[in-house]
Amino acid sequence: MFSWTLCVLLLLLLLGYLLLHLTRSSYFLDELHFVLTQLRNRRSTMKYIKTNYTILDKFLDAVKTHPDKPFILFREQTFTYQEADALSSRAARVLLQSGQLREGDTVALMLANEPMFVWLWLGLVKIGCSAAFLNYNIRSKSLLHCFHRTSAKTLVAAVELQDAVEEVLPSLLEQQVRVYLLTDTCQITGVESFKDKMSRVSPEPLAKDLRSHLTLQSPATYIYTSGTTGIYLASV
Repeated sequence: MFSWTLCVLLLLLLLGYLLLHLTRSSYFLDELHFVLTQLRNRRSTMKYIKTNYTILDKFLDAVKTHPDKPFILFREQTFTYQEADALSSRAARVLLQSGQLREGDTVALMLANEPMFVWLWLGLVKIGCSAAFLNYNIRSKSLLHCFHRTSAKTLVAAVELQDAVEEVLPSLLEQQVRVYLLTDTCQITGVESFKDKMSRVSPEPLAKDLRSHLTLQSPATYIYTSGTTGIYLASV
């Protein structure tokens, strides 16, 4: 009896010593923190899947919580959460009123790092559509290849990429693709301006029914690679 009690005490002392040694190790603490973080993330993810809580829902909740808090700082401009919500709703309405889009459709976007990139993407999610981010450095046949892979019937491009658009415009118009440039006016036949249309539509929230078919498994974006190792492919 005494020997078993002594063995248990020695074992407890040994475990205590090992635990004390491990807790003094930064590696152990880092790994423990990582495991606990992953467990919390998994619990949150399962909750979001169960309630179908999307990234747009997260954004809209943030709009309600702190509407006047800065959301994007770009050069000398600052956009609040409320402003971002309104601008993305305007972008969504322009695309929706074109009559070209149906739920689940994809719109190809060709623009660089600018706030409109975010307004368009959020706007597309609001109407239940996906965005295909095209590499703005590609041209001609490579551009057409990527566009055709998206199965999109709408292209929105930055005004500084007008030459790239005009190069493939005959092919796009032949396939009845609707083409927009992010400008207030446009004199190119078959190309529409986008920003002036945004200024004329309502910034009010859109009906949630427009995206009722979306789940966390629905494609949100298609991001095209640079193609340096082969053909251009999209990450979903």
